[in-house]
Amino acid sequence: MIGTLWFKPSWVKPAEHKLVLQVFDENRLTRDDFLGMVELTLLNLPKEQEGRLIPAKQYILRPRRSRVKGHLEIYHAYVREPAAGDEVEPVAQDPGSGRQGSDTDWELVEPDSSQPPIEGPAQPVFVQNQEQLPPLPTGWEERQDANGRTYYVNHIARSTQWERPTVSVPGSTEQTVRERSLESAATEFQRRFHISVDESETNNRREAAQLQSAPQDQRVPSSGGATDGLPQGWSMQVAPNGRMFFINHNERTTSWVDPRTGRASPMPNQNHPPNRRPEDELGPLPEGWEERIHSDGRIFFIDHNTRTTQWEDPRLSNPQIAGPNNVPNKFEIKIRRSQIFEDSYRIISTVNRMDLLKTKLWVEFEGEVGLDYGGLAREWFFLLSKEMFNPYYGLFEYSAMDNYTLQINPFSGLCNEEHLNYFKFIGRIAGMAVYHGKLLDAFFIRPFYKMMLGKPIDLKDMESVDSEYYNSLLWIKENDPSELELTFCVDEESFGRFSQRELKPDGANIPLTNENKDEYISLVIQWRFVSRVQEQMQAFLEGFNGLVPLALVKIFDEHELELLMCGIQNIDVKDWKLNTVYKGDYHPNNITVQWFWRVVLSFSNEMRARLLQFVTGTSRVPMNGFKELYGSNGPQLFTIEKWGQPENFPRAHTCFNRLDLPPYESYQQLRDKLIKAIEGSQGFAGVD
Repeated sequence: MIGTLWFKPSWVKPAEHKLVLQVFDENRLTRDDFLGMVELTLLNLPKEQEGRLIPAKQYILRPRRSRVKGHLEIYHAYVREPAAGDEVEPVAQDPGSGRQGSDTDWELVEPDSSQPPIEGPAQPVFVQNQEQLPPLPTGWEERQDANGRTYYVNHIARSTQWERPTVSVPGSTEQTVRERSLESAATEFQRRFHISVDESETNNRREAAQLQSAPQDQRVPSSGGATDGLPQGWSMQVAPNGRMFFINHNERTTSWVDPRTGRASPMPNQNHPPNRRPEDELGPLPEGWEERIHSDGRIFFIDHNTRTTQWEDPRLSNPQIAGPNNVPNKFEIKIRRSQIFEDSYRIISTVNRMDLLKTKLWVEFEGEVGLDYGGLAREWFFLLSKEMFNPYYGLFEYSAMDNYTLQINPFSGLCNEEHLNYFKFIGRIAGMAVYHGKLLDAFFIRPFYKMMLGKPIDLKDMESVDSEYYNSLLWIKENDPSELELTFCVDEESFGRFSQRELKPDGANIPLTNENKDEYISLVIQWRFVSRVQEQMQAFLEGFNGLVPLALVKIFDEHELELLMCGIQNIDVKDWKLNTVYKGDYHPNNITVQWFWRVVLSFSNEMRARLLQFVTGTSRVPMNGFKELYGSNGPQLFTIEKWGQPENFPRAHTCFNRLDLPPYESYQQLRDKLIKAIEGSQGFAGVD
């Protein structure tokens, strides 16, 4: 190995540490200069002894791609323990045997005498074939990051880990783990809320629920409660069913009886429910019908003719009010949980009239007794999302940066001949989710939302998708690329095979120069995000725009469209702050850093999601919190670094989850600059 650099560790614990050897091609200027790696455990290594010959061992080189093959020949052993009074002398290097001389600066840590070491041959990690390793549990996948390190993706829980997963207990353990992962994902999905939900309305509902469920002796007066004419220490509140009740804070009791009149408060007027405006009146109910209010405040209707109840207003079936009655008032979806993808595809794809999909959704799971008043529909969108966007089906794949943002698989046609029909179906589901105010359990790369809006994609969008490709194009943009001897042609990998694609007619014969590099970069981005997936994207938009016309979603930008389709998570600022690192002169007690977190606390949840989009490229928080944020080189915590002058705007590096924050002179200046950077990031050249 030519030009190898050896670094001396200060402490090595054989039971905890391992030696990782990575091989790179220093003569290549392309993005893929990683050739392979070998991991060596430090347990059970032989020990050098006088007169004992320890041969070098060959280890198979573990590549990132299958086209690189080879091995490393390595000599490794524990150095001989010097006898009492002996001086440690460096051992001469033997080129023939491949032995590396010992270094006098190394420190030999004495092993525990109670547990004498067991000598034996070194055990290479990657010599054994994949067939010898136990199979991965269902829903797991083995992948390599940009540095060639092996990690494992749990598609069920949408999480990653370095350790290889194993199923220790046979039988129902695997199914139990799968169910628990699904429950965790469902819980996280339920915590997201729609962008159209009014935050004050959400807080009011939460306070009302807490007040209703709290014991009487724990209820506290509301700051907005009416006290006109009430005795001292009394306040008045409205129950969820609309009825007024009174709180005696002196004795910590509640009562329906008004202390001013001694009479109970009246029940809500059933003929004129609260918040009913005159213009909302639809005329009298049909004969034999009655309108009542549920205990939670919702209005329902009783048909005394058939002795049934329903939530839908029977007057809406009147053609003079609701229009022609040839469209049913609900669309029924009966599916099996075990076949939710196939059943939903069959039902939704056979609908010829888009008006049917705009009616009320009524979801029923086969073999289950339940009425859908919104909960089953939400669960249907959640479970169907996990199946539709599962990379195992070959329709979508994870971006090169992480394992939770999705992009269209350009080779989906090789995995499924009917892939365009499936993309049209997925587009319909996405349109139904937006139309009915539901959420999808998926997050896409930023160029995907731009293509939905018909916006151009630029170099800046590449960084959050593939940082290595971005750095290569950025180098071409900032330097003279003539020496690279490239042409208007790119290499495309498909299942281990490489082929060349011309970016323009006769592109293989057009050299890349400093004069045409901007055109080259533009064509590469067009090929990377648009040309390869154009058919799939057109099919998706055909299904989506059938329910939601393009003109209606063009009022949003790509960031807002993500929040509209995928929802907003309740972002835990405390967890965010605990899992943030600082660089430069910044530290947790720096005044600028304290101002920053004060600004974040003052933001609404939507604005916090926009800030997270600005810095990391997506509004999604990993399932286990900010400690599992992922960057271009693996796990990468949120980072704040000191940069620039007070007149500069903050800038972001999405591949490193890093925010470059200038040292502003006041809290208000920091807040104003940060908001302008978030809302106008498309116009700031400093954001990359």
